[in-house]
Amino acid sequence: MFDELFLLITLICIYLLPVALVAGSKRTKRHEKNGWLIATLVFSWLALLLYFSMIPKGGRKKRRR
Repeated sequence: MFDELFLLITLICIYLLPVALVAGSKRTKRHEKNGWLIATLVFSWLALLLYFSMIPKGGRKKRRR
């Protein structure tokens, strides 16, 4: 029984790890981050790979006028 519980908790942590990585990232803000969080919840690791490949490393920069 303990082994099954440990396995379940481990799998849940592995599934939610991409959500935590996106939530803690400073690459996106506001609604864009919310969209990525929803995509990560639905598609988990695939969405995380897309997130890191599509969003610039320095984040979005404001244009000066």
